Amino acid sequence: MTQRGLLTMTDTAPKASRPTFDRDFLKLWVAVSGSLAGTQITGLAIPLIAAVSVGASPFQMGMLAAASQAAYLVVSVPAGLFLNRIRRRPVMIVTDLGCALLLLSIPIASVVGQVGFLQLCVVAAGVGLLGATGEIAHMAYLPSLVSRERLVSANSKIQVSHSVAESAGPGVGGLLVQVLSAPLAILTDALSYLVSACLISRIEQEERAPGQPATGSLRQSVTEGFGVLTRHPLLRPIVWTSMASTLFGSGLMALYILYASRDLELSPVVIGLTFAIGGVCAVPGALLANRAGRRVGVGQAILWGWIIEAGAWLLIPLAAGPTGWVVLVLAASRALEGFTGTIANIHQWTLRQAVTPDRLQGRVTASHRFLVYGSGAVGALLGGALGSVMDLRMAILLCAAGAVLARVTALFSPLGTLHDQPLCAVET
Repeated sequence: MTQRGLLTMTDTAPKASRPTFDRDFLKLWVAVSGSLAGTQITGLAIPLIAAVSVGASPFQMGMLAAASQAAYLVVSVPAGLFLNRIRRRPVMIVTDLGCALLLLSIPIASVVGQVGFLQLCVVAAGVGLLGATGEIAHMAYLPSLVSRERLVSANSKIQVSHSVAESAGPGVGGLLVQVLSAPLAILTDALSYLVSACLISRIEQEERAPGQPATGSLRQSVTEGFGVLTRHPLLRPIVWTSMASTLFGSGLMALYILYASRDLELSPVVIGLTFAIGGVCAVPGALLANRAGRRVGVGQAILWGWIIEAGAWLLIPLAAGPTGWVVLVLAASRALEGFTGTIANIHQWTLRQAVTPDRLQGRVTASHRFLVYGSGAVGALLGGALGSVMDLRMAILLCAAGAVLARVTALFSPLGTLHDQPLCAVET
Protein backbone atom coordinates (compact mmCIF):
# COMPACT_ATOMS: atom_id res chain seq x y z
CA MET A 1 0.00 0.00 0.00
CA THR A 2 1.31 3.44 -0.85
CA GLN A 3 0.23 6.70 0.67
CA ARG A 4 0.13 10.18 -0.68
CA GLY A 5 1.63 12.47 1.96
CA LEU A 6 -0.77 14.23 4.28
CA LEU A 7 0.07 17.62 2.77
CA THR A 8 -2.86 19.25 1.04
CA MET A 9 -6.53 18.50 0.70
CA THR A 10 -8.14 17.85 -2.65
CA ASP A 11 -11.68 19.10 -2.98
CA THR A 12 -13.58 16.02 -4.11
CA ALA A 13 -17.00 17.62 -4.21
CA PRO A 14 -18.34 19.03 -7.49
CA LYS A 15 -17.91 22.76 -7.83
CA ALA A 16 -21.16 24.50 -7.08
CA SER A 17 -22.25 27.90 -5.91
CA ARG A 18 -22.56 28.43 -2.18
CA PRO A 19 -26.35 29.00 -2.36
CA THR A 20 -26.82 25.75 -4.30
CA PHE A 21 -24.73 23.86 -1.77
CA ASP A 22 -26.68 25.37 1.09
CA ARG A 23 -30.03 24.42 -0.44
CA ASP A 24 -28.99 20.89 -1.31
CA PHE A 25 -27.27 20.17 1.98
CA LEU A 26 -30.27 21.64 3.80
CA LYS A 27 -32.55 19.15 2.03
CA LEU A 28 -30.28 16.25 2.94
CA TRP A 29 -29.93 17.52 6.49
CA VAL A 30 -33.69 17.91 7.00
CA ALA A 31 -34.35 14.51 5.40
CA VAL A 32 -31.86 12.78 7.66
CA SER A 33 -33.11 14.71 10.69
CA GLY A 34 -36.73 13.75 10.13
CA SER A 35 -36.05 10.07 9.68
CA LEU A 36 -33.71 10.09 12.69
CA ALA A 37 -36.45 11.55 14.89
CA GLY A 38 -38.93 8.95 13.69
CA THR A 39 -36.41 6.17 14.18
CA GLN A 40 -35.87 7.23 17.79
CA ILE A 41 -39.60 6.93 18.38
CA THR A 42 -39.72 3.47 16.82
CA GLY A 43 -36.57 2.43 18.68
CA LEU A 44 -38.52 2.95 21.89
CA ALA A 45 -41.93 1.77 20.67
CA ILE A 46 -40.98 -1.65 19.26
CA PRO A 47 -39.11 -2.85 22.39
CA LEU A 48 -41.95 -1.51 24.55
CA ILE A 49 -44.46 -3.52 22.52
CA ALA A 50 -42.26 -6.59 23.03
CA ALA A 51 -41.67 -6.01 26.75
CA VAL A 52 -45.14 -4.81 27.80
CA SER A 53 -47.67 -6.12 25.26
CA VAL A 54 -46.02 -9.32 24.03
CA GLY A 55 -44.31 -10.23 27.33
CA ALA A 56 -40.93 -11.00 25.79
CA SER A 57 -38.23 -12.73 27.84
CA PRO A 58 -34.73 -11.25 28.26
CA PHE A 59 -33.38 -13.54 25.55
CA GLN A 60 -36.22 -12.54 23.21
CA MET A 61 -35.34 -8.90 23.84
CA GLY A 62 -31.81 -9.77 22.80
CA MET A 63 -33.11 -11.49 19.68
CA LEU A 64 -35.19 -8.44 18.79
CA ALA A 65 -32.19 -6.12 19.17
CA ALA A 66 -30.01 -8.52 17.21
CA ALA A 67 -32.55 -8.74 14.39
CA SER A 68 -32.00 -5.13 13.37
CA GLN A 69 -28.25 -5.09 13.96
CA ALA A 70 -27.68 -8.38 12.13
CA ALA A 71 -28.54 -6.50 8.95
CA TYR A 72 -25.02 -5.10 8.94
CA LEU A 73 -23.59 -8.64 8.81
CA VAL A 74 -25.78 -9.46 5.81
CA VAL A 75 -25.85 -6.31 3.75
CA SER A 76 -22.92 -4.07 4.69
CA VAL A 77 -20.16 -5.52 2.53
CA PRO A 78 -22.16 -6.17 -0.68
CA ALA A 79 -23.90 -2.82 -0.26
CA GLY A 80 -20.57 -1.03 0.03
CA LEU A 81 -19.30 -2.67 -3.15
CA PHE A 82 -22.58 -2.01 -4.92
CA LEU A 83 -22.65 1.65 -3.88
CA ASN A 84 -19.18 2.25 -5.30
CA ARG A 85 -20.50 1.35 -8.75
CA ILE A 86 -23.67 3.43 -8.83
CA ARG A 87 -25.00 6.78 -7.70
CA ARG A 88 -25.99 6.76 -4.04
CA ARG A 89 -28.90 9.20 -3.99
CA PRO A 90 -31.45 6.90 -5.74
CA VAL A 91 -30.54 4.14 -3.28
CA MET A 92 -31.32 6.45 -0.36
CA ILE A 93 -34.76 7.18 -1.82
CA VAL A 94 -35.62 3.50 -2.42
CA THR A 95 -34.52 2.42 1.06
CA ASP A 96 -36.57 5.20 2.67
CA LEU A 97 -39.68 4.06 0.82
CA GLY A 98 -39.07 0.43 1.78
CA CYS A 99 -38.67 1.29 5.46
CA ALA A 100 -41.93 3.25 5.37
CA LEU A 101 -43.85 0.28 3.96
CA LEU A 102 -42.45 -2.15 6.54
CA LEU A 103 -43.24 0.13 9.45
CA LEU A 104 -46.78 0.70 8.20
CA SER A 105 -47.43 -3.03 8.66
CA ILE A 106 -47.41 -2.65 12.47
CA PRO A 107 -50.25 -0.10 12.81
CA ILE A 108 -52.18 -2.04 10.13
CA ALA A 109 -51.72 -5.30 12.07
CA SER A 110 -52.85 -3.60 15.26
CA VAL A 111 -56.11 -2.62 13.56
CA VAL A 112 -56.92 -5.95 11.89
CA GLY A 113 -55.46 -8.30 14.50
CA GLN A 114 -52.65 -8.57 17.01
CA VAL A 115 -49.00 -7.65 16.67
CA GLY A 116 -46.82 -10.67 17.49
CA PHE A 117 -43.18 -11.12 18.41
CA LEU A 118 -42.38 -12.69 15.03
CA GLN A 119 -43.72 -9.66 13.16
CA LEU A 120 -41.69 -7.34 15.37
CA CYS A 121 -38.55 -9.32 14.51
CA VAL A 122 -39.36 -9.31 10.79
CA VAL A 123 -39.98 -5.56 10.75
CA ALA A 124 -36.87 -4.89 12.83
CA ALA A 125 -34.76 -7.03 10.50
CA GLY A 126 -36.26 -5.56 7.32
CA VAL A 127 -35.91 -1.97 8.46
CA GLY A 128 -32.41 -2.84 9.64
CA LEU A 129 -31.45 -4.20 6.21
CA LEU A 130 -32.85 -1.23 4.32
CA GLY A 131 -31.71 1.26 6.93
CA ALA A 132 -28.16 -0.12 6.87
CA THR A 133 -28.05 0.23 3.09
CA GLY A 134 -29.44 3.75 3.27
CA GLU A 135 -27.01 4.76 6.00
CA ILE A 136 -24.03 3.45 4.03
CA ALA A 137 -25.30 5.34 0.99
CA HIS A 138 -25.70 8.52 3.02
CA MET A 139 -22.23 8.30 4.57
CA ALA A 140 -20.68 7.62 1.16
CA TYR A 141 -22.75 10.34 -0.54
CA LEU A 142 -21.89 13.18 1.85
CA PRO A 143 -18.20 13.57 0.81
CA SER A 144 -19.34 14.01 -2.82
CA LEU A 145 -21.85 16.70 -1.81
CA VAL A 146 -19.46 18.74 0.35
CA SER A 147 -15.73 19.38 0.14
CA ARG A 148 -13.37 17.72 2.59
CA GLU A 149 -12.75 21.11 4.22
CA ARG A 150 -16.44 21.23 5.16
CA LEU A 151 -16.84 17.64 6.30
CA VAL A 152 -16.40 18.44 9.99
CA SER A 153 -19.01 21.20 9.74
CA ALA A 154 -21.42 18.98 7.80
CA ASN A 155 -20.92 16.04 10.16
CA SER A 156 -21.40 18.35 13.14
CA LYS A 157 -24.73 19.55 11.75
CA ILE A 158 -25.87 15.99 11.15
CA GLN A 159 -24.67 15.02 14.62
CA VAL A 160 -26.75 17.87 16.04
CA SER A 161 -29.70 16.25 14.29
CA HIS A 162 -28.80 12.95 15.93
CA SER A 163 -28.73 14.76 19.24
CA VAL A 164 -32.01 16.60 18.75
CA ALA A 165 -33.64 13.37 17.58
CA GLU A 166 -32.29 11.57 20.63
CA SER A 167 -33.57 14.35 22.87
CA ALA A 168 -37.03 14.88 21.38
CA GLY A 169 -37.72 11.48 19.81
CA PRO A 170 -37.82 9.18 22.85
CA GLY A 171 -39.72 11.68 24.98
CA VAL A 172 -42.29 12.24 22.27
CA GLY A 173 -42.30 8.51 21.58
CA GLY A 174 -42.97 7.66 25.20
CA LEU A 175 -45.78 10.21 25.29
CA LEU A 176 -47.30 8.84 22.08
CA VAL A 177 -47.05 5.27 23.35
CA GLN A 178 -48.75 6.15 26.63
CA VAL A 179 -51.41 8.53 25.30
CA LEU A 180 -52.16 6.93 21.93
CA SER A 181 -50.47 3.57 21.37
CA ALA A 182 -47.15 2.13 20.27
CA PRO A 183 -48.42 1.27 16.75
CA LEU A 184 -49.52 4.88 16.20
CA ALA A 185 -46.13 6.06 17.42
CA ILE A 186 -44.52 3.82 14.81
CA LEU A 187 -46.79 5.36 12.18
CA THR A 188 -44.98 8.68 12.68
CA ASP A 189 -41.68 7.01 11.79
CA ALA A 190 -43.20 5.62 8.59
CA LEU A 191 -44.31 9.12 7.63
CA SER A 192 -40.84 10.52 8.39
CA TYR A 193 -39.30 8.09 5.89
CA LEU A 194 -41.76 9.23 3.22
CA VAL A 195 -40.84 12.87 3.84
CA SER A 196 -37.14 11.98 3.72
CA ALA A 197 -37.52 10.26 0.34
CA CYS A 198 -39.32 13.29 -1.06
CA LEU A 199 -36.66 15.75 0.11
CA ILE A 200 -33.72 13.70 -1.15
CA SER A 201 -35.38 13.37 -4.55
CA ARG A 202 -35.42 17.18 -4.79
CA ILE A 203 -31.68 17.75 -4.34
CA GLU A 204 -30.61 19.85 -7.33
CA GLN A 205 -26.88 19.17 -7.52
CA GLU A 206 -26.25 16.35 -9.95
CA GLU A 207 -24.42 13.44 -8.41
CA ARG A 208 -21.46 12.46 -10.51
CA ALA A 209 -20.94 8.85 -11.52
CA PRO A 210 -18.29 6.94 -9.53
CA GLY A 211 -14.85 7.88 -10.81
CA GLN A 212 -13.40 4.39 -11.13
CA PRO A 213 -15.55 1.24 -11.27
CA ALA A 214 -14.42 -1.62 -9.10
CA THR A 215 -12.41 -4.32 -10.85
CA GLY A 216 -11.42 -7.84 -9.97
CA SER A 217 -13.24 -10.40 -7.90
CA LEU A 218 -15.70 -9.70 -5.12
CA ARG A 219 -13.11 -10.84 -2.60
CA GLN A 220 -10.48 -8.47 -4.02
CA SER A 221 -12.89 -5.56 -4.03
CA VAL A 222 -14.09 -6.17 -0.51
CA THR A 223 -10.52 -6.60 0.74
CA GLU A 224 -9.82 -2.97 -0.18
CA GLY A 225 -12.42 -1.69 2.28
CA PHE A 226 -11.21 -3.90 5.12
CA GLY A 227 -7.62 -3.08 4.16
CA VAL A 228 -8.04 0.65 4.70
CA LEU A 229 -9.53 0.01 8.15
CA THR A 230 -7.09 -2.62 9.35
CA ARG A 231 -3.83 -1.28 7.86
CA HIS A 232 -4.23 2.43 8.53
CA PRO A 233 -2.46 3.16 11.85
CA LEU A 234 -5.20 5.55 13.02
CA LEU A 235 -8.27 3.68 11.81
CA ARG A 236 -7.15 0.27 13.07
CA PRO A 237 -7.45 1.10 16.81
CA ILE A 238 -10.76 2.85 16.15
CA VAL A 239 -12.36 -0.13 14.45
CA TRP A 240 -11.10 -2.77 16.90
CA THR A 241 -12.03 -0.69 19.94
CA SER A 242 -15.43 0.05 18.42
CA MET A 243 -16.08 -3.63 17.80
CA ALA A 244 -15.30 -4.61 21.38
CA SER A 245 -17.20 -1.76 23.03
CA THR A 246 -20.20 -2.18 20.72
CA LEU A 247 -20.34 -5.87 21.63
CA PHE A 248 -20.85 -4.97 25.29
CA GLY A 249 -22.85 -1.78 24.70
CA SER A 250 -25.41 -3.56 22.54
CA GLY A 251 -25.81 -6.25 25.17
CA LEU A 252 -26.53 -3.55 27.73
CA MET A 253 -29.03 -1.68 25.56
CA ALA A 254 -30.87 -4.91 24.67
CA LEU A 255 -31.77 -5.19 28.36
CA TYR A 256 -32.23 -1.50 29.18
CA ILE A 257 -35.94 -1.11 28.37
CA LEU A 258 -36.81 -4.45 30.00
CA TYR A 259 -34.85 -3.41 33.10
CA ALA A 260 -36.48 0.03 33.21
CA SER A 261 -40.05 -1.15 32.57
CA ARG A 262 -40.14 -4.34 34.70
CA ASP A 263 -37.49 -4.05 37.41
CA LEU A 264 -37.67 -0.28 37.93
CA GLU A 265 -41.39 -0.08 37.00
CA LEU A 266 -40.98 3.12 34.98
CA SER A 267 -43.71 4.29 32.60
CA PRO A 268 -43.08 4.71 28.83
CA VAL A 269 -43.00 8.50 29.25
CA VAL A 270 -40.34 8.36 31.97
CA ILE A 271 -38.27 5.84 30.00
CA GLY A 272 -38.49 8.12 26.98
CA LEU A 273 -37.42 11.10 29.06
CA THR A 274 -34.29 9.32 30.29
CA PHE A 275 -33.32 8.76 26.66
CA ALA A 276 -34.20 12.37 25.89
CA ILE A 277 -31.75 13.71 28.47
CA GLY A 278 -28.92 12.07 26.57
CA GLY A 279 -30.01 13.72 23.35
CA VAL A 280 -30.29 17.14 24.97
CA CYS A 281 -26.75 16.91 26.33
CA ALA A 282 -25.45 15.62 23.01
CA VAL A 283 -26.32 18.96 21.37
CA PRO A 284 -23.59 20.93 23.20
CA GLY A 285 -21.26 17.99 22.56
CA ALA A 286 -21.82 18.37 18.83
CA LEU A 287 -21.43 22.15 18.98
CA LEU A 288 -18.21 21.93 21.02
CA ALA A 289 -16.62 19.04 19.09
CA ASN A 290 -14.41 21.29 16.96
CA ARG A 291 -13.24 23.27 19.98
CA ALA A 292 -12.50 20.09 21.93
CA GLY A 293 -10.46 18.72 19.04
CA ARG A 294 -8.42 21.91 18.77
CA ARG A 295 -7.80 22.14 22.52
CA VAL A 296 -6.83 18.56 23.41
CA GLY A 297 -6.23 17.08 19.96
CA VAL A 298 -8.45 14.92 17.79
CA GLY A 299 -7.05 11.64 19.11
CA GLN A 300 -7.47 12.56 22.77
CA ALA A 301 -10.99 13.85 22.11
CA ILE A 302 -11.92 10.48 20.61
CA LEU A 303 -10.26 8.38 23.31
CA TRP A 304 -11.48 10.21 26.40
CA GLY A 305 -14.90 10.88 24.92
CA TRP A 306 -15.32 7.14 24.43
CA ILE A 307 -13.96 6.18 27.86
CA ILE A 308 -16.18 8.62 29.74
CA GLU A 309 -19.19 7.55 27.66
CA ALA A 310 -18.67 3.90 28.62
CA GLY A 311 -18.02 4.90 32.23
CA ALA A 312 -21.43 6.56 32.29
CA TRP A 313 -23.01 3.15 31.65
CA LEU A 314 -21.69 1.98 35.02
CA LEU A 315 -24.22 4.32 36.65
CA ILE A 316 -27.21 2.40 35.25
CA PRO A 317 -27.05 -0.53 37.73
CA LEU A 318 -26.99 2.02 40.58
CA ALA A 319 -30.54 3.07 39.71
CA ALA A 320 -32.52 1.62 42.62
CA GLY A 321 -34.78 2.93 45.37
CA PRO A 322 -37.20 5.88 45.16
CA THR A 323 -38.42 6.78 41.69
CA GLY A 324 -36.88 10.24 41.87
CA TRP A 325 -33.42 8.82 42.59
CA VAL A 326 -33.82 6.20 39.85
CA VAL A 327 -34.70 8.82 37.25
CA LEU A 328 -31.87 11.10 38.40
CA VAL A 329 -29.25 8.35 38.09
CA LEU A 330 -30.47 7.20 34.68
CA ALA A 331 -30.65 10.80 33.45
CA ALA A 332 -27.10 11.49 34.66
CA SER A 333 -25.85 8.41 32.85
CA ARG A 334 -27.56 9.37 29.61
CA ALA A 335 -26.40 13.00 29.90
CA LEU A 336 -22.74 12.09 30.32
CA GLU A 337 -22.99 9.49 27.57
CA GLY A 338 -24.63 11.92 25.15
CA PHE A 339 -22.15 14.76 25.68
CA THR A 340 -18.86 12.87 25.56
CA GLY A 341 -19.87 10.18 23.08
CA THR A 342 -20.99 12.80 20.57
CA ILE A 343 -17.63 14.59 20.66
CA ALA A 344 -15.78 11.32 20.10
CA ASN A 345 -18.03 10.13 17.30
CA ILE A 346 -17.90 13.35 15.29
CA HIS A 347 -14.11 13.18 15.18
CA GLN A 348 -13.85 9.46 14.45
CA TRP A 349 -16.44 9.70 11.63
CA THR A 350 -14.62 12.68 10.12
CA LEU A 351 -11.25 10.97 10.45
CA ARG A 352 -12.47 7.91 8.56
CA GLN A 353 -13.99 10.03 5.78
CA ALA A 354 -10.96 12.31 5.52
CA VAL A 355 -8.37 9.55 5.03
CA THR A 356 -10.51 7.48 2.64
CA PRO A 357 -10.38 8.11 -1.15
CA ASP A 358 -13.76 8.94 -2.65
CA ARG A 359 -13.81 5.80 -4.79
CA LEU A 360 -13.57 3.70 -1.61
CA GLN A 361 -15.98 5.66 0.60
CA GLY A 362 -18.84 3.18 0.17
CA ARG A 363 -16.63 0.16 0.63
CA VAL A 364 -14.89 1.48 3.73
CA THR A 365 -18.15 2.66 5.30
CA ALA A 366 -19.69 -0.75 4.62
CA SER A 367 -16.71 -2.61 6.06
CA HIS A 368 -16.78 -0.44 9.17
CA ARG A 369 -20.51 -1.04 9.64
CA PHE A 370 -20.03 -4.78 9.10
CA LEU A 371 -17.33 -5.08 11.73
CA VAL A 372 -18.70 -2.70 14.34
CA TYR A 373 -22.46 -3.11 14.11
CA GLY A 374 -22.19 -6.77 13.23
CA SER A 375 -20.50 -7.23 16.59
CA GLY A 376 -23.49 -5.38 18.06
CA ALA A 377 -25.79 -8.16 16.86
CA VAL A 378 -23.66 -10.73 18.66
CA GLY A 379 -23.58 -8.47 21.71
CA ALA A 380 -27.37 -8.17 21.81
CA LEU A 381 -27.69 -11.95 21.92
CA LEU A 382 -24.98 -12.09 24.57
CA GLY A 383 -26.83 -9.53 26.67
CA GLY A 384 -30.08 -11.44 26.29
CA ALA A 385 -28.37 -14.66 27.34
CA LEU A 386 -26.82 -12.99 30.40
CA GLY A 387 -30.19 -11.53 31.36
CA SER A 388 -31.72 -15.00 31.17
CA VAL A 389 -29.30 -16.59 33.64
CA MET A 390 -28.74 -13.76 36.13
CA ASP A 391 -30.31 -10.64 37.58
CA LEU A 392 -30.80 -7.92 34.95
CA ARG A 393 -28.88 -5.40 37.07
CA MET A 394 -25.84 -7.69 37.26
CA ALA A 395 -25.99 -8.43 33.52
CA ILE A 396 -26.02 -4.70 32.75
CA LEU A 397 -23.09 -4.13 35.14
CA LEU A 398 -21.00 -6.80 33.41
CA CYS A 399 -21.73 -5.32 29.98
CA ALA A 400 -20.82 -1.80 31.12
CA ALA A 401 -17.56 -2.97 32.69
CA GLY A 402 -16.62 -4.80 29.49
CA ALA A 403 -17.19 -1.66 27.42
CA VAL A 404 -15.00 0.44 29.73
CA LEU A 405 -12.18 -2.10 29.58
CA ALA A 406 -12.37 -2.27 25.78
CA ARG A 407 -12.03 1.48 25.43
CA VAL A 408 -9.25 1.88 27.98
CA THR A 409 -7.05 -0.42 25.87
CA ALA A 410 -7.18 2.17 23.05
CA LEU A 411 -5.05 4.50 25.20
CA PHE A 412 -2.05 2.38 24.19
CA SER A 413 -2.59 2.99 20.44
CA PRO A 414 -1.07 5.69 18.16
CA LEU A 415 -4.46 7.43 18.06
CA GLY A 416 -3.65 9.52 21.11
CA THR A 417 -0.83 11.30 19.27
CA LEU A 418 -3.12 12.71 16.54
CA HIS A 419 -3.73 16.42 17.08
CA ASP A 420 -5.31 17.61 13.80
CA GLN A 421 -7.51 15.89 11.23
CA PRO A 422 -5.46 14.62 8.22
CA LEU A 423 -5.87 16.75 5.11
CA CYS A 424 -5.50 14.12 2.42
CA ALA A 425 -7.01 10.72 1.68
CA VAL A 426 -5.05 7.48 1.69
CA GLU A 427 -4.75 5.87 -1.75
CA THR A 428 -4.30 2.15 -1.99
